Amino acid sequence: MINYTLKQLYSLEAVIRLSSFTKASKELNITQPAVYMQIQQLQKNIGSDLVNIRGKSIHPTFIGKKLYRTCLEVINKLEQTKSDIEQTLDPDSGHLHIVVATTTNSFISHVLAKFKQQYPKMTFHLEVTNRKLLLEKLSNNETDLVVMGEPPSNMPLITQPFMENPLIVIAHPKHPLLANNHNSIKTLMRETLITREQGSGTRITIERITGMQFNSNIEINSNEATIKAVQAGLGIGFVSKHTVKLELQNGVIRQLNVEKFPITRHWHVVHNNKLSPIAERFKAFIIESSGNLCIIMDD
Repeated sequence: MINYTLKQLYSLEAVIRLSSFTKASKELNITQPAVYMQIQQLQKNIGSDLVNIRGKSIHPTFIGKKLYRTCLEVINKLEQTKSDIEQTLDPDSGHLHIVVATTTNSFISHVLAKFKQQYPKMTFHLEVTNRKLLLEKLSNNETDLVVMGEPPSNMPLITQPFMENPLIVIAHPKHPLLANNHNSIKTLMRETLITREQGSGTRITIERITGMQFNSNIEINSNEATIKAVQAGLGIGFVSKHTVKLELQNGVIRQLNVEKFPITRHWHVVHNNKLSPIAERFKAFIIESSGNLCIIMDD
């Protein structure tokens, strides 16, 4: 079996690249005899010469060239990993992977922009997705943090509410039920209801709080598409008030007065394990910013 150490691979890469034991020793910050010894031991382990030495000239052998290419791949990967780890552990310049529910679009960009101003060297990858894929990311530990509405109760997660998230009923501006100061759940059930997909946090919350069982065959898995469908007169929808601020102001949809609504729930920061320093800072930041966010959302 052929064995080699990282020290040997680093030494071989430097010697071949620089064509010099002396230059390699200076770059690696070890003595020249130590570099020579690493190469000798590596050749002994492999059972073949790796470099030809003729005076001051050093050239790789055929096997030396093959191993040199491997050295480059291994060293580049190790250095990249080292850089990634250092960046992750540095609270000022780490990398944040955050996955958010589609309904957070009304505020998440604002939060990230403010956070980036405080930590300009940090980088982030933002994924906006539906609840099903979001829970898969959490289950597979494929994200640092998740921002969502209704956290799952069947997963061992760390959750922190940070801002109220009122759920309202919306209708076309000419819908006849808008003439009523109060509409019952029973009245609502006689209308065409546009529902989110099975497993949606919005749908789970409505069914739990109101006892409604949706019987409409109109399911839409996008908040934006739900708003458009209501705007077109397709039926009555249920959305976070934060996501329809402009539409309500412009009168293209109206908020319907229905018993038990608005349903006040919360946005949550959710994660699995111990956070990296930059993720810990972002979690604290979004919680501390919740007061200002409420003002922005309600303006």
